[in-house]
Amino acid sequence: MAMPGAKRNQERKTRQTRTLGLALLLALATARPAGLDPRLNAQLSQAAARNDAELVTLASAREAARQRVTTLIELAEAESGTESFQDALRRLAGAAAAKLTPELASEGYLTELTYTGRSSRPSRIRITAATPEGFHQALTRVNDLVRVWPASLQTALLPRPKFVRTEQNGRRALVVDFPSFPIRGIVEGFYGVPWSHQDRLAMLRFEGQRRMNVYYYAPKDDPYHRQLWAEPYPPEQMKRLGELVEAARANFVDFCFAISPGLSMTYSSEADFAKLTSKLASVGGLGVSCFALFLDDVPAELQNPEDRARFATLGQAHVYVINKLYRHLVTLSANNHLTVTPTTYTNDWGNRDYIREVGAGADPRVDLVWTGPKTVSPRITATEAEEWGKLLHRRPLVWDNFPVNDGIPWRLNLGPLRGRDPNLPDATRGLFSNPMNQARASLIPLETIAEYLWNSAAYDPDRAERKAVLDQYGKGASELLAVYLKTYGDYWWQDNIFKPIFVESRKPIDAPAINTRIAALLASLRPLRGEKRFQELLPEISPFPSKSREQLTRVQADPAFRHLANGRLLWREDHAVLEARRAASIPSLDGGFAKWQGSPIYALDSPAQLRSGRQVWKGPEQFSARAAFAWDDRYFYVGVDVTDPQLYQPFTGRGIEKGDFFRVTLEPAFRKNFTRQGADGDEYQLLFSPGNFAGVQPSLFSQEDYLPPRPHPRDYDKEIKTAWKKTDQGFSGDIAIPVDYFDGGKFQPGYEIGLSFGARKTFPPPPGKTDQESDH
Repeated sequence: MAMPGAKRNQERKTRQTRTLGLALLLALATARPAGLDPRLNAQLSQAAARNDAELVTLASAREAARQRVTTLIELAEAESGTESFQDALRRLAGAAAAKLTPELASEGYLTELTYTGRSSRPSRIRITAATPEGFHQALTRVNDLVRVWPASLQTALLPRPKFVRTEQNGRRALVVDFPSFPIRGIVEGFYGVPWSHQDRLAMLRFEGQRRMNVYYYAPKDDPYHRQLWAEPYPPEQMKRLGELVEAARANFVDFCFAISPGLSMTYSSEADFAKLTSKLASVGGLGVSCFALFLDDVPAELQNPEDRARFATLGQAHVYVINKLYRHLVTLSANNHLTVTPTTYTNDWGNRDYIREVGAGADPRVDLVWTGPKTVSPRITATEAEEWGKLLHRRPLVWDNFPVNDGIPWRLNLGPLRGRDPNLPDATRGLFSNPMNQARASLIPLETIAEYLWNSAAYDPDRAERKAVLDQYGKGASELLAVYLKTYGDYWWQDNIFKPIFVESRKPIDAPAINTRIAALLASLRPLRGEKRFQELLPEISPFPSKSREQLTRVQADPAFRHLANGRLLWREDHAVLEARRAASIPSLDGGFAKWQGSPIYALDSPAQLRSGRQVWKGPEQFSARAAFAWDDRYFYVGVDVTDPQLYQPFTGRGIEKGDFFRVTLEPAFRKNFTRQGADGDEYQLLFSPGNFAGVQPSLFSQEDYLPPRPHPRDYDKEIKTAWKKTDQGFSGDIAIPVDYFDGGKFQPGYEIGLSFGARKTFPPPPGKTDQESDH
C-alpha cells in the first residue's frame, strides 16, 4: 500500500498503539480471541454469528496470511491516553472534529479498512481506540462495514461517520468517528404500567447496539421509586435490579438509578436523609455509580413545618439536599455522579426564581434536567438551551418527552424524531428519551433518536425511520407497517385522525373517515400475524384500532352530537346545559351539602354516565356524585356530595389521581375558544381530594403537563378555597374558584363557561394485583 510519505509518517506519529488482539472471521474456526475486555469478546462473537462466521485468535497479522481469511479484525489501543487520542482524531478528521472534547473522544475510534480485489467485504479492519467504550462503538459498525462498498461509506453508513477518506482507488479507507452528545439514552419515566423485566433487558441490549450509553431507571408507578422511596426493595425485586445492572454493563450502558422522594420527604430531616442514602447504598451495592434525584411533579411550596422554619424557599431546600447528597455520594466513591430533575424543568411553567436559585446553588458537577421550551417540545433549539443554561449556570441535560404517550394513551407515536437543532450538542450535556408504555413499539422512534444523538449534524429523520424499520423487521416491513406508520407517524401536538373522538372538540367529526382508517388498520394486522418477526410487536399495536372503534361507537351514541347527512357528527350547543344561580348571600364554606338543596342539583348515578369501571360498579349506593353551582362577584362555587362509603385516598399532590377524587374541568373563555382544538392557558382540569379524614390532608392538583404557559401563573392551593366534610355515606365539600380565573374577570347573568365534572373511585388492590377504577 502506498501513501504519501509525509501523511503516513504523521499518522503513525499521532497513533502510538498497542495491539490488544486479532480476531479472524472465517467459516469454520471456533477459538475465541484472548486478552480483551470480555464484553468485546461477546460483541465479536455476535458479529461473527450475524455474518455466518466464527472467530479464531491469531498471534500476528502474518499468521492471518496462512489462514483462509474472510476478514481480519485488529484492535489496537491508543497508548497515550484519551487526550492524545483526541488530538489524533482532530488531526485526521480536520474540521469535522473541531468541537471534539475528551469526553467525546473517549468513545471515539478510527477504523482503517483494507480491501483485496473487487469486494465490499474488507480483508482487514484495524480499529484504534483509547477505551473499551471506543472499541465497542467501532464494533457496532462491523455488520455494515462488511456489506458497504468503500465508495459508499460516507453516505450508506447510518448514522453517518464524522469523517471518511478513501484512497488507492477504493482499496483503502479510513473512518474517524465519535458521538455528538456525551450523554445519550433512555429514561423509563412515564406514568402508567411500568415495563416488564424482559422489556427492560431488551431495551438495554437495544441501547448497546444503537450506541446509547445511559438508562435512567425511574418508573413513576414503581412504588419503591416514588411512593415507598424510603423502603428497601424486597429481595426478589432487588435481584431483578441486579440483573438489569449486569445487563447494562454488558452492553456498555450506565444504569442510573433514580429516586423521587419529594412527595413526602422532609428536606431538613436527618432521619429522612439517612433513609435516602440507605436506599441508594442498597442499589449502589449492585454496582451502580450513577444516581438521579427526581424532584419533578412534587408540591411547588414547602409542605412540612420543619422545612418552612429552616428554609426560606423550596429552591433553598432543594439546593441543600442536592449538595448534601452529592457530597455523600462522592465521598463513597469518586466514580459516583448525580443527575437532578428540578421541580421547574421547562420554560412552559414553573417558578423562575426557583430555577435560578437551584442553578446558582447546586454543585456545578451535578447535571440538571430540562425538557425543553415545553413539557412535550415540538422543537428544541440550541439558542433555547443556551438561555436555559444561563439560569442553570451549566449546560442542561435534555429529558426529551418523545415518543412518550402516557398522556395520550389512545395512540402510538411511531414517527421519527424531528425538530431537534443540529447544533444542540453545543449547548447541552446530552439528551435522553422518555419512551412509550409500549416498549417494543418504542424501538422504531428510539432508533431514530439514537442516530440523531450520534451525529446530529447529518441526521435525516425520514431516512432514519426507514433504516429503523428495516433493521428491526427486515425487507418489506415498511410496506406491511405502512398504515400504522402513516396513522401514528404524526405527533402529540398535531391533529391525529383519531384525536376528535378522544379529545373534546366542537368541530365536526368525520366519522366515515375515521371508520375507514380503523378498518385499514385492522386489515393490515392480518398479514403480520403470520410472520414471526412481528410477534413481539403485535400485542402492543393490535389493541389500538379496536379501542378507537369502541370509542367511535360511544361518540356516535352520545346524545351530545347531531348526525349530519354526510355521516359526520356535530356537537349540540343545547346539550347538557347546567345552571349556576347567583348566590343570595355569601355561601358558608363548611363542606356541608345541605345548603345547596334549593339549587339545581346534577347527579352522576347511572350506568350511561360511567367512563370506565363498569365491571366493578355495583350501583349509586356504592359510588355516585352530585354537584350544584352558584356565583357571586368574587367566586364561582361548586357544592359536592360524593357517595363513597369505602373512601380510598392515601395520596397527596399529583398522586391523588391514583386514589378517589372529584374533578372539575373548566373552559373559562368558552366562546373565545369555542372551536379551538389545541390546548391553551384558558382551561383547567382540577382534581380535588378530600384526604382520608385520618391523617392524609385534602389536596388539589391541576393537570396541565399538556398546556402552554398560562398568561397568569396560578397558585391553586392559595387561590382556590375548599372545605371538606366526612359524611355517613362518603364525603361532601365546597369549592370556590376566583372570578379572575374566568375570561373578563367579571360575572353577569347569561355568562357562559365550559364545565364538566366527574368523580373517580379506586379500589385498593390486593397483594400482587393492580388497582380497579370506576370513573363517572
